Amino acid sequence: MTTKALTRIVRPQAKGQITIPADFRERLGIDQGTFLQLTLRGSTIEVSPLRLAKAGAVLRDFGREDLDAFLKEDRIDRKTATKVRRLLSGG
Repeated sequence: MTTKALTRIVRPQAKGQITIPADFRERLGIDQGTFLQLTLRGSTIEVSPLRLAKAGAVLRDFGREDLDAFLKEDRIDRKTATKVRRLLSGG
């Protein structure tokens, strides 16, 4: 079953804040505790809600090789990769 697309026009406030329309938030399960990921692709901004992993869920472990591959594929920027490497090394 295909879900009907929603389109709205919003205007940013003075500090760049926008309001996500209620019907968008309802459909995506977004509330005040939801973290949102923003991705800039060309002239398009993608907004995706992030979900917390359930306790005990198995998460993928990313190593140096993975990070290097992401950098090579342009999946994360160098600043983020440096921060992740520092966090993974414990320092």
